[in-house]
Amino acid sequence: MAINKKNDIREYALSSLNDVVSFARFVNYAEDLPQLNDLFEDEHDKDNYQQIWFELEIINALALSEWENEGCPADWQTHWESEYKHDASELMDELLKTLK
Repeated sequence: MAINKKNDIREYALSSLNDVVSFARFVNYAEDLPQLNDLFEDEHDKDNYQQIWFELEIINALALSEWENEGCPADWQTHWESEYKHDASELMDELLKTLK
């Protein structure tokens, strides 16, 4: 079960990097994953996950704030990719490494 769940989470995580709204939805979803103990090898991995998730939440808050301040434009893709996607992608890779 954990392998299928991990694959589902990985797929969702990677697809969330496509735009700011998808990323925000994933970060919200991912907040509760530490409650699923079978996703983590041990408490150390769970603690690492929570720290990395917090960093993703900071990126999420900054990106959403800027997007909303600009009036939630539909054509914000270029800005997302140039300003936020790289850092989000690197952290997402680290987050996924914590899952067993």
